[in-house]
Amino acid sequence: RMGKPYIKLFREERELIVMLLVDISASGQFGTVKKLKKEVAAEVAALLAYTAIRNNDKVGLILFSDHVEKYVPPKKARGHGWRVIREILSFEPQGRKTDIAQALDYLGRVVRKRCICFLLSDFLASGFEKPLRLSNKRHDMVAVSISDPREFELPKVGFVELEDAETGEDVLLDTNDRMFCKRYEEIRRQEQEDLQRLFRSMDLDSVSLSTHVSYTEPLLAFFRRREKRL
Repeated sequence: RMGKPYIKLFREERELIVMLLVDISASGQFGTVKKLKKEVAAEVAALLAYTAIRNNDKVGLILFSDHVEKYVPPKKARGHGWRVIREILSFEPQGRKTDIAQALDYLGRVVRKRCICFLLSDFLASGFEKPLRLSNKRHDMVAVSISDPREFELPKVGFVELEDAETGEDVLLDTNDRMFCKRYEEIRRQEQEDLQRLFRSMDLDSVSLSTHVSYTEPLLAFFRRREKRL
C-alpha cells in the first residue's frame, strides 16, 4: 500500500538516493500497548527500503545509538536492498544512549550527493538542532518521530520502579501523586511541542507515529500532503 504515493512522488527523479538513519538506542525498547518503539522504527524503515527497491532507487542505511553502529553505503541492486532490510530487522546494538548529532555528522561525511533522508527516532536526545538544520539544507530530510502513549500519560498504579533504558538508573515514582503526574505530563507534552516547533522552524518534513496505532495511515497521509505540496 505504500508503493504508489512514493513512486508517484519521485518518478521524475534520476539516481535518487534514499538514506535511512535509524535510532537503535535502548530507549527504543519501550512499548506498553502493541509494539516497542524499536519494532515500529524497524518495520517502517524496512517498508521504506522495500519501496526504494521497487522504485529502482539507491538505498543506504545508518544504524546509530550513541555512536554509528552500522553503515551500509547506498546502492541500487535488489540483493543490496534486501541486505538493508535484514540489517534493520536483525542488528543488535552495542550502545545504549542516543547521539543524533553524531549520526547526522557521519551522514554529511559519507553521502556527498543530495539525498532524501528519513531520520527515525524517538528524539529523546539533545544537541542535535544545529546538525539537523545543516543536514536539512544539504539533503531532503524527513523526521519520523516515534512515541508511546505512556510517555505522555502515566497510569495510576501506585508506586512504580522504573529503569532508564539508556542510563540504567532506577527511579521510584508514585503514580497516585496527582501533582507529580500532572507536572510530568506537562513537561513531556511541552517537549513534544518544542520538537514539532523546531521541525517547522527548519521547514523540515515530519511525521509522528505511535506504538498504539497502525503507522500505515499516518505515513500515507504524510506522502499525500508531500505530493500535493511538491
